[in-house]
Amino acid sequence: MKRKLLIGVTLSLLSITTFAQISTKQQPRSFKIDNVRINSANAMVLSSPDVNSLLIKEEKEANLFKPRACAALIPVNESFFDRAEKISLADADLYILKIKSEGALALNLYSDDFYIPENCELYLWNTDRSKCLGAFTKDNNSPDGRFATDYVYNDEMIIEYYQPKSVKESAKLNIEKIGYFYRDVINFEQESLLREEDNESEINLPYKGYQDAGSCNVNVNCSEGDNFRDVQRSVVRMLIPVSYYESAWCSGTLINNTDNDRKPYILSAAHCIEDITNSYYYSQILFYFNYEYSGCSNVSKEPSYSTLTGCTKLAHGNKFGEGDSDYLLLQLTDNIPQSFNAYWAGWTVRDELFSGCVGIHHPTGDVKKISTVDGKTRDMGYSEGYWDYDTHIMVKWKKTTNGYGITEGGSSGSALFNSKGQIIGTLSGGESSCYASNSYKVDWYGRFDVSFTKLKQWLDPKGYNYTDFGGREYTVGIDDVAKENIEISVYPVPATDKVSVTFDNLTDKAVLSVLDKLGRSVYSLEIPQGTSQMDIDIKGFAKGTYFVRLYSKGNSVVKKIIVQ
Repeated sequence: MKRKLLIGVTLSLLSITTFAQISTKQQPRSFKIDNVRINSANAMVLSSPDVNSLLIKEEKEANLFKPRACAALIPVNESFFDRAEKISLADADLYILKIKSEGALALNLYSDDFYIPENCELYLWNTDRSKCLGAFTKDNNSPDGRFATDYVYNDEMIIEYYQPKSVKESAKLNIEKIGYFYRDVINFEQESLLREEDNESEINLPYKGYQDAGSCNVNVNCSEGDNFRDVQRSVVRMLIPVSYYESAWCSGTLINNTDNDRKPYILSAAHCIEDITNSYYYSQILFYFNYEYSGCSNVSKEPSYSTLTGCTKLAHGNKFGEGDSDYLLLQLTDNIPQSFNAYWAGWTVRDELFSGCVGIHHPTGDVKKISTVDGKTRDMGYSEGYWDYDTHIMVKWKKTTNGYGITEGGSSGSALFNSKGQIIGTLSGGESSCYASNSYKVDWYGRFDVSFTKLKQWLDPKGYNYTDFGGREYTVGIDDVAKENIEISVYPVPATDKVSVTFDNLTDKAVLSVLDKLGRSVYSLEIPQGTSQMDIDIKGFAKGTYFVRLYSKGNSVVKKIIVQ
């Protein structure tokens, strides 16, 4: 998206945090074995990219509404096992390879031929051990053999593979590319150690962010986000290999569908992926959940978070002259674990102007921020470059208690939420920045009501035609509340043979479901408008706790039942 280039370096302290990527969170095996040494003579040394040229290129492209590039991708195309040092242990073999590319802030791995046998483990870590990834196991194997990892800090990365001697099957790990991060990541622990050696005191952060976001940005857990605690958990950071030689940041939102079945759909912007030429790149997109500070204040360490790798593109469109609103819908390869504490955001297709709106996003790939709209969203009323009021709405940001939230490169694709926490748009771009005058703190969002016409087959597969649809938690519980005065009552509780459900104010058709304690549907039935009572036969249900849930017009109410 259109952004002024921001280049900066920060210094502070980093404590070791844990990271997850459908991994076991174990320490590398070599950490527990005496006398294991990394043989630098066998290191794979990669030529460093010309960072100055990359930054100049990105500055020239800042007006072209591209995602924010953050890493060069260095082609390698060599087997890990051809280059790694093999260390034979009594009951297993270790393979270890150091990869170095001078000057990198961080490195990550891309593989186009990846397979881990059962009971074997893969790890990535950096030489100061401030960040370790893994263990990756057979659970990380994908049908197309593609794989990508999160980054580890600094310009040296260790890849370690462990295989018990009892395993005869061969692993595969072709190192397709190495990501060389030249901005947007900082190893605070390393900087701390350097200052200790030089007897320097801690240097205050020059801006309110972990990486490169502008100083006026507001952390999502400040008071500005108090009314949006659910939907903030739907917002994800995305690391996208946008070409064979470059990866970039965008933002996305986990979005609910009317089947309410926790399908892992991510809504973002088409311009985030418009340069992707090979479909397999989608298998290597990384999605970061809960990448945010726990409080309002910045702390001098990267937050803990969780990641998933890989997706399928379902639909996209950014031909604005043909009525597209810069939309992108992805489906994650893996379902989202309950431990991620994710939330599926609701939406509205009402064609109206809204007040009380916020944008939640990852500017420059930084920790999650929140921006508050000044007054109502606006029809543009005129054409502005690619955009016009038929496809986009305009917002102006306002100063709030803790800052002046705006958007930056990396915010692209993030959702605009109305006061009810419903998605009403996705960010295309704009002129806002911390340095722009107040009258120019303006951005443009693709209208969700326009996008929905192209996305309906996934977001409303049974054609309920709801104008509004609510969000959902991973599990069903007391947080599911009735809206618009829809009420139900359930009796008897506990029950043995049947449950009677009575309805009040059911003014539209609805879906009645019974869900187990994990939120899985065990019974579902569409009921017509005006229904006042129905009975559910529960004789075949196992004993335990269930939830009766009613959906109508995108709103829900839940009652707990106990089957004896």
